[in-house]
Amino acid sequence: MTGFVPSPSAANTHLRAGISALLLLALTSIHHAYGAAILDTPWRLHVLYFILPVAALVAMLLSAGWYAPTGRSARLFTWAGAIVVLAVPIILVGYVEGGYNHVVKNIAYLIVSGDTFRAIFPNPPYEEPNDLFFEITGIAQFPLSVLATVMTVRMLRR
Repeated sequence: MTGFVPSPSAANTHLRAGISALLLLALTSIHHAYGAAILDTPWRLHVLYFILPVAALVAMLLSAGWYAPTGRSARLFTWAGAIVVLAVPIILVGYVEGGYNHVVKNIAYLIVSGDTFRAIFPNPPYEEPNDLFFEITGIAQFPLSVLATVMTVRMLRR
């Protein structure tokens, strides 16, 4: 009995979706570890306890989707991996953390008064933009999540 043999382009889409999601998780880990250190907010490190298992799960599911012995099991693992990627790296990290917590926060900081800004983004958990690396790594999560979305959708279309 021969096993299921996916096309090389399927491997390429699995790899691209997985790498973009894992890069997003790595970036948010760096961002939160740096933020915990410079802002003296060790509670930001809680993200690492959540991100590391998710990264392992994404890698396992997408690999299983690629190496699965049947087309049905390949689809099952691929869809399971895609659901995890869409839920955590893309929605929670990219769109909420990167998009709202950093992109929207920085735009609001530039266009609204200080009192209005603090009403919308109270401290804690939010900080006024005062560290370039922290803000750039925070903002960068959003476009990387858009890339991960595109790569994941392409993978699912295969």
